[in-house]
Amino acid sequence: MLRERQRAARRQLFPGGEAALESLTAAGRDEARRAAELILAAHHTYLETFDAITAMAQETFETRAWAQGAIHAEQRVRLYRDAVDDAWRKLKRQFEERVADRGFWLAARHLFLERAFHRYDADLALTFFYSTMRLAFDAQEIPVEYDDDGLAEGWHASQQDPVWRRYSARPDRLRGSIEELLASRGFGPRFEDAAGDAARVAERLLREWGRAGGPPRELRMLETTLFRDREAYLAGKLCARSRELPVVLALRHDERGIAVDAVLSGREDMRNILFVSTRSTFHARTDAYRETLAFLDTLAPERGHPAMCAVLGFTHPARVALNQRVRRHLRETGERFSPAPGRTGMAMVVFSPPSFPYVFKVVRDFSGKEGWTGRARIMDLYRWVHEMNRGRLMLDAWLYRNLHFPRQAFDESVLEELLRTAPFSVRLDGETVVLRHVYAQRRVEPLNTFFDRTADRGERERVAEALGAFIKDLAWMGFFVGDHYGLTFNTGLTHARNVTLFDFDDLAPLSHYRFRETPHQDERDELLWNSEVDGAWFAVDENDVLVDEWERFLGIPPDLREWFRARHGDLFTLEYWTELQRRVMRGELHHVLPYPEERRLDRTGS
Repeated sequence: MLRERQRAARRQLFPGGEAALESLTAAGRDEARRAAELILAAHHTYLETFDAITAMAQETFETRAWAQGAIHAEQRVRLYRDAVDDAWRKLKRQFEERVADRGFWLAARHLFLERAFHRYDADLALTFFYSTMRLAFDAQEIPVEYDDDGLAEGWHASQQDPVWRRYSARPDRLRGSIEELLASRGFGPRFEDAAGDAARVAERLLREWGRAGGPPRELRMLETTLFRDREAYLAGKLCARSRELPVVLALRHDERGIAVDAVLSGREDMRNILFVSTRSTFHARTDAYRETLAFLDTLAPERGHPAMCAVLGFTHPARVALNQRVRRHLRETGERFSPAPGRTGMAMVVFSPPSFPYVFKVVRDFSGKEGWTGRARIMDLYRWVHEMNRGRLMLDAWLYRNLHFPRQAFDESVLEELLRTAPFSVRLDGETVVLRHVYAQRRVEPLNTFFDRTADRGERERVAEALGAFIKDLAWMGFFVGDHYGLTFNTGLTHARNVTLFDFDDLAPLSHYRFRETPHQDERDELLWNSEVDGAWFAVDENDVLVDEWERFLGIPPDLREWFRARHGDLFTLEYWTELQRRVMRGELHHVLPYPEERRLDRTGS
């Protein structure tokens, strides 16, 4: 009976598969079977390797092997693309005459699902199949939709064991529950002060809960630990009969032992601090990923399911979910792709439905921007940023290939600009717009737009302070933005009032730049040299940064320049940058604190 229900579900989700299979010869069916088995084996190998790298995260945290952890994180980000590329190369070698035949692929998909449908990870497997299939039709610009055919929401094997554990949250028992929670994680190294941490956490949680609605009844905590960079996170929520408060304990490990360093609480903290696209993905056990995602979705529903998929490292399923979301948004709102607010980019055309939380970006084929190096270089930079530790300072961007939208989904001004400046990436096929390459990125407000519209002095000062901290944190991570004269046009403001970089065409390692001061010109030379006729009297190379000139062009509004200099005047000195370069070259990279200082626990009395 169960097998019959599975067959019925397959027929409903994937009509036409059997017909495609029957249209092939016996030899063709055999080749389709072998292709399906090859892709499924490649997916299994990918997922096993993904899980193996993920499992190393706890050891990295326990041994404080931060450099090795960073290597693992970069390996895991590249893993999916490398696995798909490898599978595609094998398919081309073995089935060269078949891989351009869509009927062959539909038959292979039918056989693939016969083997994968009963598995818990069937939705991930199908995403992998489509990613491989997409490469077969990429050059022909034939769309292979970013879709799961309803599989993730249709019949699938479920994980029966609960992914979260219940603790008492009564005020007189919460401290003991926190101690029990900390002990349950089984870390090898000892806690510096587990009892003291439990007391501080309980006090903070009860204060954050407040008195409204009575005391909390229980604490529900995700069984798996979320690891990212140098922190470990315990995620869950305080619950009463009609109220929930998301809570996360951030753990750090130093020479004194493991400690709870910070407590995040409320949906705003989840949305703006923890589950953000400006940081690396979490490393967390994923044997029950669907149930884990469902639990995390309740902590920050505003982030949306695509973002939640991405924070666990499933970026390609996240793309599927986002593609479905934008199409549903266009249908339900009647909005169209319109120009995004802010300055018109010289490297990218940026557009989005006005109320959608993501923007879409297409690289121009040519640009009048000084130092323009072409679209391939820009795409390499975006991939570089996607694969690195972004340290809360850079927005991730997801690349789509061959998306098709109806022409009426676009404002004519957007479509005209795309066709005129990016003909390699965009074409019109009748009434269908084909986006050969397009990026999706979380929407932020450009800094120049913020300063133009905001009159409140306190708000302006806070954002200017965040910009100064951003420049220093980015440099301490070993990076610099070459277009430093237009920084406020390329950086944006997140919901948490953090500054983040969203355009990467001028991003490079700090070591690429030479920091200088404007050479002194004596009075006699100044009289003899006519700069209007003779040009600049000293040579400036492409990667030179004149620190004393930078202040005038940074983009800080005139009314804040003196205020900014009082707090970040060291940015305009040669000594600051040359010493920073020396320290970065010695490997003294800076770890950006992933949460605000005020979320940290006060340990002065411990």
